[in-house]
Amino acid sequence: MDSVRLERSLKRAVGLFTLAAAIGPVAYAQQAPTPPPPPVAPQQAQAGGGPQEGVQTFDAAFFKQYNPITAADIVSRVPGFVIADGEVVRGFAASAGNVLVNGERPSSKVLLSEQLKRITADSVLKVELISGSSSNVDVRGQTQLVNVVLKQAKPGGSPIAYVAEIRDIQYSERVSWNLQLTKTFALAENAELTLDFQLPNLRGRTESFEAVRNPAGTLTSYREQFGQPNNIGVQGSGVLKWRPTAQDTVNFNAQYAPTDNNSHIGSISYTPAGRLTQATFGQSEYSNNYTAEVGGDWEHRFSPEFSVKGIALATATGVDQDDVFRIITPVGLVNTQTINRTTEAGERVGRGFATWRPNSAHTIDFGLEGAFNFRETTLDIFNNNGAGPVPQPLPVSDTRVEETRIEPFITDVWKISPQLTLESGFIYEASKIKQTGDEVKEREFSYPKPRFIATWQIAEGDQVRGSISREVAQLDFAEFASSLNVVDASSVIGNPDLEPEKTWRAKAEWEHRFGKRGAITLAVFHDKVTDVQDFVPRTVSQGTFDAPGNIGDGTRTGIEVRGALPLAPFIPNAELRFSGMLQETEVTDPLTGEDRRFSTERDWNYSVAYRQELPELKSAWGASVLGLSDKFEYKLLEEISFDRPGTRLDVFAETTQYFGVTIRGTFANIFHPEETRIRSFYAGNRGSGILARTEERKQKGGPEGTQIITLRVSGTF
Repeated sequence: MDSVRLERSLKRAVGLFTLAAAIGPVAYAQQAPTPPPPPVAPQQAQAGGGPQEGVQTFDAAFFKQYNPITAADIVSRVPGFVIADGEVVRGFAASAGNVLVNGERPSSKVLLSEQLKRITADSVLKVELISGSSSNVDVRGQTQLVNVVLKQAKPGGSPIAYVAEIRDIQYSERVSWNLQLTKTFALAENAELTLDFQLPNLRGRTESFEAVRNPAGTLTSYREQFGQPNNIGVQGSGVLKWRPTAQDTVNFNAQYAPTDNNSHIGSISYTPAGRLTQATFGQSEYSNNYTAEVGGDWEHRFSPEFSVKGIALATATGVDQDDVFRIITPVGLVNTQTINRTTEAGERVGRGFATWRPNSAHTIDFGLEGAFNFRETTLDIFNNNGAGPVPQPLPVSDTRVEETRIEPFITDVWKISPQLTLESGFIYEASKIKQTGDEVKEREFSYPKPRFIATWQIAEGDQVRGSISREVAQLDFAEFASSLNVVDASSVIGNPDLEPEKTWRAKAEWEHRFGKRGAITLAVFHDKVTDVQDFVPRTVSQGTFDAPGNIGDGTRTGIEVRGALPLAPFIPNAELRFSGMLQETEVTDPLTGEDRRFSTERDWNYSVAYRQELPELKSAWGASVLGLSDKFEYKLLEEISFDRPGTRLDVFAETTQYFGVTIRGTFANIFHPEETRIRSFYAGNRGSGILARTEERKQKGGPEGTQIITLRVSGTF
């Protein structure tokens, strides 16, 4: 690492520790005597046990001041907690997030934040914040969880909850919108059905300017580019909960989401004097684009000490995409390129386990998970310069990847004392990956994955947690097939030799809670990574290409801070929420032999959100800021940097004063900072160190760069 980067990292580390040190005294000051709390204040309780489990309970009325419409609105306001959606990966256990519903993990791989949006706030009885390992939950390996406890559905079911939203997205010059309707039906005293229907409509646009310069920095050409996606869809889902007996619980869920998408792009190149040299205009149409999921589980409790549970899950995805790119020069149309891509993917997962409590000190889970996954892709490219279409071959463009995997596992939660808990677990993963088509290969893998989590409740408001685990990353089957980017004139070919990253993770956390709404968590972590995944050069008969691969071993070390800070008595009815991360990653570059950062990982990020209630106006307002460091990608011929140095600022105001509904206006990304992407190309390859040219793009738009004005109306009827 160069000295400038080291100096910046040290300054940020000092800044985070200074922030923590500054907050500490204020936090303790918050514990000074205050007026009596309202009737519903968080209290120490435990979902099915006693206070020694470190569970803090928040009744639904605690969140009323935030005007929640869905369970997602409620969970987002739990002090000192941040929703972790889990990962959209193969298998079931590996994709676990940190939110439970009625003490169970939903039998679905849809993002947790999305699932919570389908539960109305009126259905929530209370929320339990579980810090450390608990013997009464359906997920292991998390150091902090939220359990959303729901009310039993009323006869006739719940009112229909709705969210109607319109958005003006900068540069698009069109209005986008979304409508969501959710209702729970009481089918019987022991059965209920929740249906959710959504109509997302997103019409965005990005604009950019790209300058091409020689090694001396002289402008040689420039480009003006735009991208205009149109994503229109329908999403329907249902969740059935049934308790046929006092000992049995059955859940079933399904979702289907077809979309009608298309996009338009353009890239126009000029000489420094402004003369047109080439223009590329493209259009993408999706004749088939859907995702579907069906899942369910059944649990039988033989006794308070022994129960069994079975889970089944199936997903399906289908995409048919047709692209047409027309290349024009001053003499007219010179080439029409058509690209036809198809993708079909699916997953089948079965998981069964038993929970046994031999005594009051131990809770043992043991079971087996099996999965079958596949992804089949085709990619056909044709060029037509007027003489008819000519195929353009690309290696590994037609391929099918299949995986069968089995994982036996066992976990023990040991309550050593009322203050000390140790969770230990072991998973053994055995899998076979088979690839056919343009590349034919079959490989077998096996990985032991131990885990240890210790929780020490120092005092009522203080807890220390430490964890050590070995994790194996889930391979993205898309990286076994080739892909093409016409605008950037780059391609990445599939690599059947790709292996998953293996990581030993160590983490220590200190959590302090104060008052009704205050919390702060400090954490340090260190990861030792084997087979770091990145781009590697891969030589095939058509030449040498960039391909996903493994580049050796590396490390990741950093600190995290997050918390919630009530600002009374300085500012009445106001609170501040914050989070930040600073890390250093290091791996040896296979081309240069020098140590560098991990590709696509950011060195730091932070967010701070302020909210103030205005009870006399039945309103609230707030603002948030978000900052992100730059990130890099490293390829055979080029190094790519992405940086958006400006800070994102969002403001909002909401009220419940009119018509019995919640009206919220948001002005997001007020400063709409541009993202700078610099592609530095090298002669021969990046290891030569000889710069050939740079391409610097200033992009307006994208997820963090577009100004969006939103008006949302939500309520029930």
